[in-house]
Amino acid sequence: MIGVKTSIFDYMYEKYMETTRLMSKMNYIPAIASGEIALLLILYSGGMGLAIYNLPLEGPLLIMHLYGAILVAVLSLGLLAAAVNYRDKGAILISFLNVLSILFAAFEGSFYFGGIVDVSYLMQMGMGFVFAVITASGCLIYAIKRGE
Repeated sequence: MIGVKTSIFDYMYEKYMETTRLMSKMNYIPAIASGEIALLLILYSGGMGLAIYNLPLEGPLLIMHLYGAILVAVLSLGLLAAAVNYRDKGAILISFLNVLSILFAAFEGSFYFGGIVDVSYLMQMGMGFVFAVITASGCLIYAIKRGE
């Protein structure tokens, strides 16, 4: 019975070490990118909750959405900084496109949440979101495939 517990813990420790080796490639680009993707998906579910339940664009839901978007922007800049520090041109290009897509989504979202409730701003914010998810996923895949 003791051997079974030891082997389970050994297996969990091996998986933990394997995950940390995977996430620490290329100056932690996979870890930053996966955190950004997770936060983007949380923001998506919150934004769709506002739309589906027809909640007003005010109060704590709006503040949480804005703070989450600020955190995504900070993670995006951290991703670019890690890529520049690693000096890989492909990672720099993908992470720079990620920063641009986050800025585009934030710019359009500032109009939509700032009081000009027009569907075109909402669609452009969503387009920036989709491109941000694509570029963050690209950073994650690129760093896992190319990193040491």
